[in-house]
Amino acid sequence: MTTTRLAIFVLTYILIAAQQLPGLRINRPAASLLGAVAMVVLGGLPASDAAAAIDMNVIVFLLGVLLLTGYLELGGFFDWAAVRLVARLRSPRALLAGIIVASGVLSALFLNDTVCLVFVPLVLSALEALRLRPLPYLLGIAFASNVGSAMTLTGNPQNMLIGVSSGIGYGAFLGALALPALGALAIVYGVLAIGFRRDLRAGPAAAPAPNAIAPFDRVLVTKALVLFAGALAAWLAGLSLPVVAIAAGSLMIAIGRRDASEVFARLEWTLLLFFAALFVLMRGVESLPLFVDLTSRAAGALTGTMWHDAAVVSAAMTALSNLVSNVPAVILWRPVVPHLPNARFVWLVMAMSSTFAGNLTLLGSMATLIVAERAAARGVTLRFVDVLRAGVPVTVLTLLWGIAALVFVIR
Repeated sequence: MTTTRLAIFVLTYILIAAQQLPGLRINRPAASLLGAVAMVVLGGLPASDAAAAIDMNVIVFLLGVLLLTGYLELGGFFDWAAVRLVARLRSPRALLAGIIVASGVLSALFLNDTVCLVFVPLVLSALEALRLRPLPYLLGIAFASNVGSAMTLTGNPQNMLIGVSSGIGYGAFLGALALPALGALAIVYGVLAIGFRRDLRAGPAAAPAPNAIAPFDRVLVTKALVLFAGALAAWLAGLSLPVVAIAAGSLMIAIGRRDASEVFARLEWTLLLFFAALFVLMRGVESLPLFVDLTSRAAGALTGTMWHDAAVVSAAMTALSNLVSNVPAVILWRPVVPHLPNARFVWLVMAMSSTFAGNLTLLGSMATLIVAERAAARGVTLRFVDVLRAGVPVTVLTLLWGIAALVFVIR
C-alpha cells in the first residue's frame, strides 16, 4: 500500500498544481477530495481513520472567521479599504508600500485568502488606469498577505490549526509573532522596491477609484467589526478559539438583518472542503519514509537549543511547504510536536516558518495561488519564475529575520 498511497499523493498534487490538465477541469478542492477518497478506496486507509483525521475544531474555527469576513465583504469593507488606498497614494513607491501594509495588516485580522480574493481585481483596475506594471504590486499582495498573516491565529488556516493543536492563547501568539511579521513586511517592501526600481520610477499620478465595487454598508460593517472586536477580546481572555468564532459568526447572522443566503453564497465552502480533504490525504502519507524524514527524524534532531531548533524546524517547513504547501506541512508535523520538550517554541517557529516559506514558489501557499488565479481572470499572468525570482530573497531574508526576532522575543 505504500507505493499506492505515494502515487495517490503525487497525482493529487499534480492536479492541485496544474488544475487544468487537458480534458480535465478539476480545481484544488476537487483534486484534494479525489485524493482523499482514493486514499480510502485504493490506498487502504480505514474509513474510521479518515474520519478521525478531520479536526472539527479547526473546521469550526475557520467557519466562524469566514462568516465574519463574509459579512465584511458583503458590506463592502474590503472594497472600501482598497479604493481609499489607491485614491490617496499617488506615487508608485507609496502605492506599493500602502498595498503591502494594508494586505499584511488586514490578513493578520481577517484571513489572508479573503484579502487576496478582494484586493487583486481592485488593485489591477487602478493600475490599469495608471499604466503601471502590475507584477510588483501583485507580488506585494501575495508576499505581504503571507507574512502579515503569520502575526495572529486568525491570519491563515495553518495558524488556526496550530492554535487549536497547541493551546497557545491568542494574546501569547500575537506577542511572539508580531515582531517577526512586522519586520518581514518591511523586508518584502525592501526587496520589491529594489528589484523593481525601474518600474517604480514613474511620476505621481492621481489614482481613480476602481469601477464596479460593492456598495459600502456602514451599519453592516460596523456590526461585523464590533463582533470581531468582541471575539478578539474573548480570545485574548483565553476562551475557546472555535467556540468563540462560531458564536460570533452565528450572532452576526442573527443581527445582520440581511438574507443569510447572500453570505453563504460568498462563503469559501470550497476552502473548508479543501481543508477537510487535506486532513485525510495527509493521514494516508504521514507514515511514508519521505515524510518521516521531514517530520519524526527532523524532530529527533532537535536539541532544545533555540537557534539550532529554529533552524532545523524552519528548514523542514520550507521544504515541506514548497513540496506539499504550508497547511499540509503543519498537518504532517502536528502529531510530532506535542512530544518535544520545547513544544511551545516549536509551534511558534512552525507558524512563522511555514508561512514565510510559502513565499518561495507559486505553489508554496494558497494565498499566492489565489493571487495568480485572480490576476489570470483579468488577463494578467503571474508566472512561476516571477514568484521564484522575488520569492527567493524574500523567503531567505524573512526566515533569517523571523528566527532571530522569535528567539529574541521568547528569551
